[in-house]
Amino acid sequence: MHRRDLASLSALALSALALAGCPEEPSRPSGGTAATATTAASVEKPAAAPQGSEAPKATAQEAAPAAPAGKGIIKGVVKFTGKPVEMKVPTARKDAPVCQDKDVLYNAVVVNDGKLKDTFVRIAVGGVPGSWKAPDAHAVVDQQDCMYVPRIQGVVSEQQVDIKNSDRTLHNVHTYKGSETLFNQAQPGGAAPLTKAWKDGIIKLTCDVHPWMRGFVVVTDHPFFAVSGDDGSFTIEKVPAGKYKLEAWHPHHGLKTADVTVADDKPAQVTFTYAGTEPEPAENKDELKGLW
Repeated sequence: MHRRDLASLSALALSALALAGCPEEPSRPSGGTAATATTAASVEKPAAAPQGSEAPKATAQEAAPAAPAGKGIIKGVVKFTGKPVEMKVPTARKDAPVCQDKDVLYNAVVVNDGKLKDTFVRIAVGGVPGSWKAPDAHAVVDQQDCMYVPRIQGVVSEQQVDIKNSDRTLHNVHTYKGSETLFNQAQPGGAAPLTKAWKDGIIKLTCDVHPWMRGFVVVTDHPFFAVSGDDGSFTIEKVPAGKYKLEAWHPHHGLKTADVTVADDKPAQVTFTYAGTEPEPAENKDELKGLW
């Protein structure tokens, strides 16, 4: 090809680029029931059951501030003063292959020495200023001995949750938010985990094959939550100093709240008390109906 031909082609190419312009960069999304608990300076107030409401969203004009660093600690205990429901082995379990191999007591209400296990405690949704990113680590729910393990846990909004099946039998992971089915999927024993994430709410996990199975994942817009242990105690760490509304939610006995003031230099102490007469929360009606 002659030199004048190459020059002509170069000129044509430059003209085409000038007319077309550079491709645009893809647009980016904009920022987007009744009883008492006490603290050193406050008394519990009744509140409606948590509905998984969202924290206020940041707009493009007013982005959410960075999450503050905290040194405060909230420590407490969940007490139980009444007579707990007696936990038994679900009747249907005794006729289910694999599940019948172990007599596992149900775990809806577990009380040890007047202390209530598996109560989810958190600062109320939207109660902590700042923007909180979901941790990279996945939370895990396992199906072991035909039960969901753990019974209840918390995650940060949009945190990944791996649902596993360690049993030698088929389970059916049927999840609800309120009365709405989120997904319903069979999972054979040893199958790959089902990985899910939710923005908000109390997520209830059930099994259509084994109707006694039940678990809960509570989604919050910040990481300041805990679950009471065998001794009813809980600890929430790295809390920014300030005044907060604290919520305690038990899947069988519902919600209680308390006001708490957190300082950097001394743990805030909180006690929640259940009498055992509280109605079942709307998110988990009739769990024990027909189990034995």
